[in-house]
Amino acid sequence: MLVEGQMPLAEARSILGSARVFGKDDADRLWAALLSLADAAELVEVASRLRWEFHPRGFDNTDLHARYGDGIVPWLATRLDGDGVLQNMPWCVVPCLLRCASREAFELAWRATGIDGRTAWGGCGDGDLVSAWSKRHPEVAQVELAARVTAGEARARAYMRALGRRTDGAPETADDMLALLDACAARLFDTRVRLAPPSAGHDVRAVAARSGDDWGLALEWVDGTRPSGMFAARAAGLAFGSRVRGAVEGVAITSRSLADFHGATLDARLGAPELALPALALVAPATIVAVVPHLAYAPVPSASPVFQALARAVLR
Repeated sequence: MLVEGQMPLAEARSILGSARVFGKDDADRLWAALLSLADAAELVEVASRLRWEFHPRGFDNTDLHARYGDGIVPWLATRLDGDGVLQNMPWCVVPCLLRCASREAFELAWRATGIDGRTAWGGCGDGDLVSAWSKRHPEVAQVELAARVTAGEARARAYMRALGRRTDGAPETADDMLALLDACAARLFDTRVRLAPPSAGHDVRAVAARSGDDWGLALEWVDGTRPSGMFAARAAGLAFGSRVRGAVEGVAITSRSLADFHGATLDARLGAPELALPALALVAPATIVAVVPHLAYAPVPSASPVFQALARAVLR
């Protein structure tokens, strides 16, 4: 029995048999034929040989998944180019992938380095494909991510942290701290505030501290160019730590007056490292264990030897 929009199988095969391009002029007829094949395997074979130059109707079209289910993943995988970028042409590719709940669908999302040229990891997580997929299929995502954490993949730790899960129930480790930093850097958290280590355009100081079993890391820089007034320069920053409570658990945005607006060095302008301690909410006495006066930008903190050393210093 045919459902609405389908055509007889023989007619669909006749139309698609000679088709080589999915173009604008014949899009509706070709799409109806693609939805009328025998099964997902046939759809994958036919859709994979077409050159896609146009889209079906509906920007968020998920007709293929509604008709064939997760069996369409092998065709979706053909939209991954040689650089690992998922081409959302036709524009049903990403919506359909997000509907697929299989581990093969997660694997495809994981392999994608971006969508239509937008980077998916390493500094720009807006529209991050793995995050979007994981929110829709959290049980499968957590199993797949846990396996990658066990295999030592730092990227998986960041996604696990963004999902609100530590890697295990043991005391926090340097890897856990780096996972939090990575998740912030890649903007994996649901917050309007972009909690990320600052860009290469900032000169940043890092202050790491401990108090008993608690730890804290403050990243501070100068924000603004005026010595006074409504928009006077401030010591802006991010506080990471076991006792920090902010827009994201373990992270808060900080701001305080500069010690010396006209200081010749970043240290002079920001003032003594101890001025960063209150934002970390550590119970006194807190001990500063490391200060890096000029921290190089790292789009993925866990890959930075300096961030690795800071993590070891506070979580030894």
